[in-house]
Amino acid sequence: MTTTSLADFLQLTHRSDLGIVTARWTRPTTSPELRAGYQELMRYATSCESCRRWLIDSRRRTQVDARDVHWLTEDFYPLLRQYLGGHVYLAFLIAPYQADDVQDESLPQLPHTHGDYCSLNQFTDEGEAVRWLCSRV
Repeated sequence: MTTTSLADFLQLTHRSDLGIVTARWTRPTTSPELRAGYQELMRYATSCESCRRWLIDSRRRTQVDARDVHWLTEDFYPLLRQYLGGHVYLAFLIAPYQADDVQDESLPQLPHTHGDYCSLNQFTDEGEAVRWLCSRV
Protein backbone atom coordinates (compact mmCIF):
# COMPACT_ATOMS: atom_id res chain seq x y z
CA MET A 1 0.00 0.00 0.00
CA THR A 2 1.38 3.41 -0.97
CA THR A 3 0.15 6.69 0.49
CA THR A 4 0.57 10.35 -0.42
CA SER A 5 -1.21 13.55 0.66
CA LEU A 6 -2.06 16.88 -0.88
CA ALA A 7 -1.47 19.65 1.61
CA ASP A 8 -3.77 19.10 4.55
CA PHE A 9 -7.03 18.24 2.83
CA LEU A 10 -6.59 15.01 0.84
CA GLN A 11 -4.92 11.69 1.52
CA LEU A 12 -4.39 9.25 -1.37
CA THR A 13 -3.72 5.54 -0.92
CA HIS A 14 -3.27 2.74 -3.44
CA ARG A 15 -4.33 -0.77 -2.45
CA SER A 16 -2.57 -2.76 -5.14
CA ASP A 17 -3.98 -6.01 -3.73
CA LEU A 18 -7.52 -4.77 -4.49
CA GLY A 19 -6.73 -2.49 -7.41
CA ILE A 20 -8.33 0.48 -5.64
CA VAL A 21 -7.14 4.04 -5.13
CA THR A 22 -8.68 5.65 -2.05
CA ALA A 23 -9.04 9.42 -1.75
CA ARG A 24 -9.92 10.63 1.74
CA TRP A 25 -10.93 14.26 2.06
CA THR A 26 -9.71 15.22 5.54
CA ARG A 27 -11.64 18.48 5.90
CA PRO A 28 -14.08 20.73 4.03
CA THR A 29 -12.44 22.24 0.94
CA THR A 30 -12.64 25.38 -1.12
CA SER A 31 -13.49 25.09 -4.79
CA PRO A 32 -9.83 25.47 -5.90
CA GLU A 33 -8.77 22.81 -3.38
CA LEU A 34 -11.47 20.41 -4.55
CA ARG A 35 -10.42 20.80 -8.17
CA ALA A 36 -6.71 20.50 -7.35
CA GLY A 37 -7.50 17.41 -5.30
CA TYR A 38 -9.33 15.68 -8.13
CA GLN A 39 -6.54 16.57 -10.58
CA GLU A 40 -4.00 15.06 -8.17
CA LEU A 41 -6.21 11.99 -7.72
CA MET A 42 -6.17 11.45 -11.49
CA ARG A 43 -2.37 11.87 -11.64
CA TYR A 44 -1.95 9.51 -8.70
CA ALA A 45 -4.26 6.85 -10.19
CA THR A 46 -2.35 7.10 -13.47
CA SER A 47 0.92 6.48 -11.63
CA CYS A 48 -0.62 3.41 -9.92
CA GLU A 49 -0.82 1.31 -13.08
CA SER A 50 -3.74 3.44 -14.29
CA CYS A 51 -5.95 2.26 -11.44
CA ARG A 52 -9.57 2.69 -12.53
CA ARG A 53 -11.42 1.84 -9.30
CA TRP A 54 -11.67 4.76 -6.88
CA LEU A 55 -13.06 4.96 -3.36
CA ILE A 56 -13.72 8.60 -2.53
CA ASP A 57 -14.31 9.23 1.16
CA SER A 58 -16.35 12.44 1.30
CA ARG A 59 -17.58 12.13 4.88
CA ARG A 60 -15.56 15.14 6.05
CA ARG A 61 -16.56 17.37 3.16
CA THR A 62 -19.82 18.98 4.14
CA GLN A 63 -21.01 20.67 0.94
CA VAL A 64 -20.21 20.75 -2.74
CA ASP A 65 -20.90 23.87 -4.75
CA ALA A 66 -23.09 23.39 -7.84
CA ARG A 67 -20.32 24.91 -9.98
CA ASP A 68 -17.95 22.19 -8.77
CA VAL A 69 -20.49 19.48 -9.60
CA HIS A 70 -20.78 21.00 -13.07
CA TRP A 71 -16.98 21.04 -13.41
CA LEU A 72 -16.77 17.38 -12.35
CA THR A 73 -19.48 16.16 -14.71
CA GLU A 74 -18.70 18.34 -17.72
CA ASP A 75 -14.90 18.77 -17.55
CA PHE A 76 -13.26 16.26 -15.23
CA TYR A 77 -15.15 12.97 -15.68
CA PRO A 78 -14.91 13.03 -19.51
CA LEU A 79 -11.08 13.08 -19.20
CA LEU A 80 -10.92 9.87 -17.17
CA ARG A 81 -10.94 7.41 -20.09
CA GLN A 82 -8.32 9.46 -21.91
CA TYR A 83 -5.93 9.51 -18.94
CA LEU A 84 -6.63 6.07 -17.47
CA GLY A 85 -7.25 4.04 -20.62
CA GLY A 86 -10.70 2.72 -19.79
CA HIS A 87 -13.91 3.06 -17.84
CA VAL A 88 -13.41 4.38 -14.27
CA TYR A 89 -15.57 3.36 -11.30
CA LEU A 90 -16.06 5.86 -8.47
CA ALA A 91 -17.60 4.79 -5.16
CA PHE A 92 -18.39 7.80 -2.97
CA LEU A 93 -18.38 7.10 0.76
CA ILE A 94 -20.66 9.52 2.60
CA ALA A 95 -22.00 9.89 6.13
CA PRO A 96 -25.61 8.77 6.67
CA TYR A 97 -26.75 12.35 7.32
CA GLN A 98 -25.25 13.38 3.95
CA ALA A 99 -27.44 10.82 2.18
CA ASP A 100 -30.49 12.45 3.80
CA ASP A 101 -29.32 15.92 2.75
CA VAL A 102 -29.02 15.12 -0.96
CA GLN A 103 -32.10 16.67 -2.49
CA ASP A 104 -30.77 18.08 -5.73
CA GLU A 105 -33.21 16.85 -8.35
CA SER A 106 -30.88 17.93 -11.16
CA LEU A 107 -28.41 15.19 -10.20
CA PRO A 108 -28.91 11.73 -11.68
CA GLN A 109 -30.00 8.83 -9.50
CA LEU A 110 -27.13 6.60 -8.38
CA PRO A 111 -25.68 4.31 -9.52
CA HIS A 112 -25.16 6.31 -12.68
CA THR A 113 -22.95 5.93 -15.75
CA HIS A 114 -21.55 9.00 -17.50
CA GLY A 115 -21.02 8.19 -21.16
CA ASP A 116 -18.37 5.55 -21.78
CA TYR A 117 -15.92 7.02 -19.28
CA CYS A 118 -17.15 6.49 -15.69
CA SER A 119 -19.74 5.02 -13.37
CA LEU A 120 -20.63 6.47 -9.96
CA ASN A 121 -22.25 5.01 -6.90
CA GLN A 122 -22.72 6.19 -3.33
CA PHE A 123 -22.40 4.30 -0.05
CA THR A 124 -22.58 4.90 3.70
CA ASP A 125 -20.65 1.67 4.43
CA GLU A 126 -17.03 1.35 3.32
CA GLY A 127 -17.22 -2.44 3.07
CA GLU A 128 -20.15 -2.22 0.64
CA ALA A 129 -18.30 0.40 -1.41
CA VAL A 130 -15.20 -1.80 -1.66
CA ARG A 131 -17.31 -4.85 -2.62
CA TRP A 132 -19.02 -2.83 -5.36
CA LEU A 133 -15.67 -1.64 -6.69
CA CYS A 134 -14.17 -5.13 -6.60
CA SER A 135 -17.12 -6.46 -8.60
CA ARG A 136 -16.28 -4.05 -11.45
CA VAL A 137 -13.91 -5.21 -14.15
